[in-house]
Amino acid sequence: MSQFKPQQGEDPMATLCRMALQTQYADLPADVVRHVKHTLLDAMGVTIGGSAMEGIPAIVSLVKERGGNPQTPLPFYGGRVPANEAALAMGPMPRAMDCGDLHEEAGHVTEYIVPTLLAATGLCGPVSGKAFVAAMAVGQEILVRLGTAYKVINRGIKHHECGGHYIFGAVAAVGKLIGLTQEELENAQGIARTMTQPNTMGIYSPATLMVRMHHGLVSQAAITCCQLAQRGITGPRAEVLLGPKGYFATARWETDPDFILRDLGEHWELENIITKGYSACYFSHSSIDAIRALMKEEAFGALDIASIHIETSTPSWRAVCEPQDKKWHPVTVPECQFSLAYVVAIAAFDDKVFLESYSEEARARPEIRELMTRITAEENPGVSDWGARLTVKLRDGREARKECIYVKGHPRNPFDEKDFKAKFELCVPYSAIPLAPEIVDRMVNDILHFDEVDDVVSALLNPLIPTEA
Repeated sequence: MSQFKPQQGEDPMATLCRMALQTQYADLPADVVRHVKHTLLDAMGVTIGGSAMEGIPAIVSLVKERGGNPQTPLPFYGGRVPANEAALAMGPMPRAMDCGDLHEEAGHVTEYIVPTLLAATGLCGPVSGKAFVAAMAVGQEILVRLGTAYKVINRGIKHHECGGHYIFGAVAAVGKLIGLTQEELENAQGIARTMTQPNTMGIYSPATLMVRMHHGLVSQAAITCCQLAQRGITGPRAEVLLGPKGYFATARWETDPDFILRDLGEHWELENIITKGYSACYFSHSSIDAIRALMKEEAFGALDIASIHIETSTPSWRAVCEPQDKKWHPVTVPECQFSLAYVVAIAAFDDKVFLESYSEEARARPEIRELMTRITAEENPGVSDWGARLTVKLRDGREARKECIYVKGHPRNPFDEKDFKAKFELCVPYSAIPLAPEIVDRMVNDILHFDEVDDVVSALLNPLIPTEA
C-alpha cells in the first residue's frame, strides 16, 4: 500500500481524510484485519455486557421519547430511531463495563468507533463486513495517531485533561461508511473541530456517569457532523489540527505533530491497541495483576495482609487516586471502577475484577472496606505510566514486592483468539436481554469471518433485538 503524503499547504487532517477514503479492505494487511476483527469481537462483547448498566435505560428512554426517522434498530431495547439518536443510546453501552480496549497513549479507541458505525448503518443500504472493517480500521488509526501525537496519557492527563481527539476518528469512520467525498469529509472534520475541546479529568475524578455518557455524545456528534457536511454545511478546513486555531494549539504542553502522518498507509498504529481483562480503569490493572501474582507466588490470602502500599504513575494517580476522599470511600459503580483501593481490595479477596465486583452487595462487603483502610498509595513519576509497584506486608512479618507493567492484553502480552472468545462469553450473562447460546456462537463466528458477512445489521444488531419488539 502506498504511503500518504501531505499536499502543499494542507492541514494534516486533509491527508488523513484522503487516507480514510482511499483505503479499501484489500489494502489492509492481514495482521491489521485480524486485529480489527478481534477488537470488534471485544467491542460487541462489552456492549452486550454493558447494555443494562446504570444510565443506559434512561438514555434509551430519552431517545425513544424523542422519536424521529426510524433509521437504525436499537439493540436490546427494540424500535428504530434516527441514526444520530441511536448513536447517543449505543455509545455508552461498551464503556459502561469499563472493560473495552484502549491505546497506551491515545486512550480509549474502539468504544467510540464501533457504536458510531453501528448507528450509522441506518444512513445507507446494506453494509458488508469488508466495508465495515475498512471504516473501522481508518477510524481507529486516525483516533490513535491523533491521541498519540497530542500525548494524551503522557502529558495531557498530568495537566488534568484527557483529550478531545476521539470525535475525529469517529467522523472519519462514518464519513467513509456513508460515502462522503474528500471535500465533505474535510468539512465534517472542520465542523467537529468547532465542537471539540480538551475534555477535563472531571469526567473521571471524581467519577460520574459521564464516564460512559460522554461516549454517546461523541458518537452522536460525529454522525451529525457528517450529516451536516453531506447537506452542504461547510466547516473550517485550513487549521483543523495545526496552526493557531487548530486542535493541537489547545495543548498546554509539547505535542508531537510529526507523528500524525508518520508512515501513514504503511505502518498501522492500531495494532498497538490494548485489550482489557478486568472491568476497571486500565490505570489500576497493573496493581490488580501485581496483587494477584504476589498472592500466588507467596502463597498468602487476603486475610493474611497487614498492609498494601502502591507506588503509581502520575496519570494513574490522577485517574484512580484523586480526590483521595472519594477514591478511598467510593459509593457508586463508576466511583468504584475508578478507585484503585477498591479494585485492589476486591481482587485480593476474589482473584478477579469483573461486573459482579460492583454489585450492591459487593460494594457493601465489610471485609473489602476494611482492607481498603490498609491500602495506601503514592504518586511516583518514576513509575511507568501504566505500571505499578506494590509492597505487601503480611501479618506473619513477611514482606513481598512486585512491579507490573505489561498486563495481559498489552501488545507485549497479547490476548489470543481463545482469550477474546472467552471474554465475550463472560459478558453475555449481563445482557439486557437473554441471548441463546446459538445466537452467541453465530455472532462470534460471524465476527471472526466478517469478510464473508453481506449485511452487518443482520449479523450484529438484529440478533440483539428483543423478540417482542
